[in-house]
Amino acid sequence: MFFYETTVQETHLDVFGHMNNARYLELFEQARWDIITQNGFGLAKIKETGQGPVILEAHLRFLKELYARTKIKISVECTEYNGKVGKLKQEMINDKGEVCAELIVVFALFDLKARKIITATDEWKHAVGIK
Repeated sequence: MFFYETTVQETHLDVFGHMNNARYLELFEQARWDIITQNGFGLAKIKETGQGPVILEAHLRFLKELYARTKIKISVECTEYNGKVGKLKQEMINDKGEVCAELIVVFALFDLKARKIITATDEWKHAVGIK
């Protein structure tokens, strides 16, 4: 499991004073980019290989409000990868240790030239945390 830490900014808030729903998806995406970049499959590798991540489905659950200046930790865990398609589970955890949101994404490796989903390479599996 991988963790990404950040702080909820004022620009993340909506008129209710808590984090806007669209911002959750942005922060979850930042965490996913961080893990694949740290594991050797960042933007430079994507440009070099012509292969990169594509999200096929996203199921987001909001569990607790998040407010400005709250420090959060986002977990990223690959829970399965069968054939060409995998699942990632992400949790957004506040500074009290409470899970505030959960995201399950179905994803795959996409060939940018052929414009289709391809079988996961060993480098890609490593990037998403599969040993």
